[in-house]
Amino acid sequence: MTVDAVRARAHPDLIPLWRGLVVYRVVALVAAVVNLVRGIDGWARPALGVAVLAAMAVWTASSSWRYLRTGDPAAAVADLVLTALAAASTLLVDTPARIAGGGAVITTVWSAGPVLALAIALGWRGGLTGALVTIGVLFGVRQAVDTDLLFDAQLLLVAGLAVGLAADTMRRSTERLRAAVAREAATAERERLARDIHDGVLQVLALVRRRGGELSREELAHLAGEQEVALRRLITSTPEARPDGTVDLSSRLAGALPARASLAVPAEPVLLSAADADELVAVLREAAANAATHAGADAGLWVLVEDDDAGVTVSVRDDGGGIPEGRLDEAAAEGHLGVASSMRGRVAALGGTISLHTAPGEGTEWEIRLPRGGA
Repeated sequence: MTVDAVRARAHPDLIPLWRGLVVYRVVALVAAVVNLVRGIDGWARPALGVAVLAAMAVWTASSSWRYLRTGDPAAAVADLVLTALAAASTLLVDTPARIAGGGAVITTVWSAGPVLALAIALGWRGGLTGALVTIGVLFGVRQAVDTDLLFDAQLLLVAGLAVGLAADTMRRSTERLRAAVAREAATAERERLARDIHDGVLQVLALVRRRGGELSREELAHLAGEQEVALRRLITSTPEARPDGTVDLSSRLAGALPARASLAVPAEPVLLSAADADELVAVLREAAANAATHAGADAGLWVLVEDDDAGVTVSVRDDGGGIPEGRLDEAAAEGHLGVASSMRGRVAALGGTISLHTAPGEGTEWEIRLPRGGA
C-alpha cells in the first residue's frame, strides 16, 4: 500500500476523478438527509440519527478537502472505517422491525464513497476491497441476503472495479506519456551536445590531427586549455526545457560560447522559449565566429545578458580593429551572408532588433533586443 500511496500522490491527472467523487459525496449526503427527514417519525432514536448525519457532513467536508489536496489513500481507508461505523449505527437509530422489513441504512448511497475513493487511490484492487468490506457491513446491518442487498452489492462491485480500472489506465497512460517526453528530451539533449562538441572540441582535435607536427607545445597547451574550459561550461550548464517549454538562456550561452568569452548574466534564470533561445544562441555564435575571424582568435570577447519585464537584451563586444564603414554591405554583395542572414535575419524573424556599434580601432559591439512574446 505504501508504493500505491506514493503513486497516487504523484498523479495529478487523477484530480478529475477526485472532483467527481467529491460531487458524488455531497449529493449522496443530501440523499441521506432526505431519507432521514422522510422516515424520522419511525426512527427509534431520531436525535442520534441527526447526530450521525451531522458527523457525516463534517467528515464529507474534511475528506473532500483532503482528497482534492493530496489524493491520500490513508484518507480513503479512514473513510471506509468511518462510513462502516455510520452504516452500523443504523442498528441503534432504527427499530429492529424496520430493519428486518428492508428499511434503508442511515447512510444510504453515501456508503459507496470510500469504495470509489479506494478505487481512485489504489486501483481496481482497492475498489474491490472497499466494495467487499462495505457489502459485509450492509449484510451485518440487515442480517439477511435479500434483493436490496444483492442489488447494492452488484452496484458496489461494478463501481469499484470500473473506477479502479479507469484510474489504473489513467496512471499507465500518463507514465507512458512522461516516458515518451523524457526520451524526446534526452534525444534533443544528445543532439545539442553533439552540435556543441562538434563546433568546439572536435574541430580543435581535427586541427591538431592535421597540423600537430607544426604546432608548438605552447599552442597545443593553449588549444587544450580552451577546450577544457569549453567542456566544463558544457557539462555544468543546465539547458533542459522546463515543463512550460522555456529554457534558461544563460545556461545555453554558457555551453555554446568559446572558452575565451567572458559571460555576464543576471542572477536569476533568463527564461525564453526553447526555439527563441536556440535562435539567439545561433546569432551569438555567428558574432563570436566573426570576432575570431576578423579580430583574431586571441581577441577579447565579452557577452552581457540583461533581462527585464519588456524583453531580453544581449550585447557581444570584441576589442578588435572594428568594421570599416560600408564593409558589411560589400560582404553581402559578395555573397557573404553571415551577418545579413545568420544574424540580422534570425533576429528579425524573432521580432527583435539588432544594432551595430563600431569604428576603426574601437572594436565591434552588437546589441540584440528581443521583446517578451515577440513583436
